[in-house]
Amino acid sequence: MTDRSHENPQDLRILIRVVSACTLGLWAFAGGLLIGVFLFS
Repeated sequence: MTDRSHENPQDLRILIRVVSACTLGLWAFAGGLLIGVFLFS
């Protein structure tokens, strides 16, 4: 059990990093769209 719990945090950390990066990219994209709509309308 100790070996498994030692392996998991690294995978979980990588997964969280990927998910957070995707979420940040989506927020930046949405923010850019909103700014573009307000500027060019």
